[in-house]
Amino acid sequence: MYIRETKTKGKNNSYIKHSLVEAYRNNNGSPRQRTILQLGTIDIPKNRWKELAFLLEQRVLGQSSLYVFSSDLEKTADELYSRANFAKSKVQLKEQAEHNRDLVKIDLNSASFTDSRSLGPELATDFIWRFIGVEDVLKNCGMSDKQISVAQTLICGKLINPSSEIETWRWFNNRTALAEMTPENIVGLGKDSFYDISDLLYKNKENIEIALFNRETSLFALERRLFLFDLTNTYIEGSAKHNEKGNHGKSKEKRTDCPLISLALVVDEKGFPVYSRIYKGNQSEPQTFPEILLELKKESLVFNHDQKPVIIMDRGIATKGNIDILKEEGFSFTVIERSPKEREYVTEFSELKAALASEDTVNYLQIHGWQHIGNNSDVFVKGIEKETCTNVLALSLQKEAKELSIDRLKEERFLEDITKLKKSVESGNIILSYKVSERIGRLRQKYIRIAGCYDMEIETKDDKSFAKSIRWTRKDIHSKRMTLAGCYVIETDRKNLSAEEIWNDYTTITRVESAFRDLKSELGLRPIYHQKEERTDAHLFIGVLAYHLLVGIESILREKGDHREWKTIKSILSTHQRSTIILTGEDKTVYNIRVSGKPEEEHLKIYDSLGIKDRLKKKKWLVNNNL
Repeated sequence: MYIRETKTKGKNNSYIKHSLVEAYRNNNGSPRQRTILQLGTIDIPKNRWKELAFLLEQRVLGQSSLYVFSSDLEKTADELYSRANFAKSKVQLKEQAEHNRDLVKIDLNSASFTDSRSLGPELATDFIWRFIGVEDVLKNCGMSDKQISVAQTLICGKLINPSSEIETWRWFNNRTALAEMTPENIVGLGKDSFYDISDLLYKNKENIEIALFNRETSLFALERRLFLFDLTNTYIEGSAKHNEKGNHGKSKEKRTDCPLISLALVVDEKGFPVYSRIYKGNQSEPQTFPEILLELKKESLVFNHDQKPVIIMDRGIATKGNIDILKEEGFSFTVIERSPKEREYVTEFSELKAALASEDTVNYLQIHGWQHIGNNSDVFVKGIEKETCTNVLALSLQKEAKELSIDRLKEERFLEDITKLKKSVESGNIILSYKVSERIGRLRQKYIRIAGCYDMEIETKDDKSFAKSIRWTRKDIHSKRMTLAGCYVIETDRKNLSAEEIWNDYTTITRVESAFRDLKSELGLRPIYHQKEERTDAHLFIGVLAYHLLVGIESILREKGDHREWKTIKSILSTHQRSTIILTGEDKTVYNIRVSGKPEEEHLKIYDSLGIKDRLKKKKWLVNNNL
């Protein structure tokens, strides 16, 4: 060890401090240094630092030396060591270690492990469960400790091992240390209890959501300025004949062969859930909004703020009728209307695209009021004031490229299919006009967007009942469609915001899209195996409750500068385990020690960011004693 001097420069003065430093090599063999003691400022000649460092090292290691040093140097070393925090903590730890010593002779060859259980993700979910205070919320709903233990297993299990309730039951009993964290020991409890608690949670849905809304608003200092609303569906395996909500419809996952069920979700601008509701699978999206708005008007949800939140909806829900309802109810809104409003601004978008392809782009943007969003963004916006609202014209070059690429691919396939149909007609394989008309109808249905850009006509023989050929021509609408690729119009009733601010508000709609993605992929909402309506509803609600925990964890980590998603965090923490060590003593006594593994560096970074401490204590017991 040696003494290091460090100089720190201030505005008017410079400061000097000294520390006792140890040189060592890490696991890779690279030389490193670490500070052992902070000494403050020492008033010892530099030629005596080596002696002082030696004396301090002896005290740190608890050793003594046969060599006699001067009394003043010995005194200085004693003073520096006694006032160091290291010395104080070392004495305390040494005393504690002496008090807790439990020494026996052990046969090292007998060492083995059993009952290894996942611990890392459980510590994270248990932390956020207690941080938000979900246990208190459930107690206020009249649930017992035993019921709360099952509820914690179901909800946290969705984050750690997303699956059905019966699989969660198996996982809890065999693969997780969560069983050691719940208020009551429920290991071995029957699977029917898990189904019963899922039903009980759903029966208390309204009270639970309101309580979580209020708690999260306070804990995370949420402004709740924007409410983002959207609807998704997921599919049910099986016939779902006992589920009136299970209906066939347009599946988000292209599973038109399965019954569907829909989930409406409102989240705020940070992604925290506000309200959820379950609908039948073939539910019309726009029709859900008036009912959802009625719930949002409840005093317990909305009117605890000085002003109503701004409602943001995507194109599928923002019909003119729903926008009128928002106006009547006094809610502000930012939406892209379902009707293609961009067609009203073909000239503006066409001129902008022409300018972007020219060398005079900057001047055109300034003169015509267009704004380039961000330094690296490919979005251009322009605000147009109306009598009762503001329209923001937006062009995304990335969106344009994507739409054109999709359209080109679909158009190629459409032209291939109609060309094949034409050859079949001309070769006489299909001769009846009504049969050809049916085939054309199928093509229109298959390529609904592209086929609308073409006029298709059947050429018949003298007898109109027989087809001779097919011809098709592009409509003018095709060129307009190309011009409007990547273009959309955002409408808002707020007039005190810039075009960029309005665009930024609308793009938060991705929060609810992200919520649906997490619910389906990370929280096991896809597919659903339940056949009864009440069990399906409860299954979806447990997923929403798990999402409260997920977004809470990610929000805390973002505040600490860690922007990784839960799936990455869970993967890293999955290697932290809790196990039982089995050892045999000299007298043949078998010792079992239940202990958590030592966290690795990556584990500790996450634990430190979340403020997690392993609250599971070491347990020891004897299996047999032959004495």
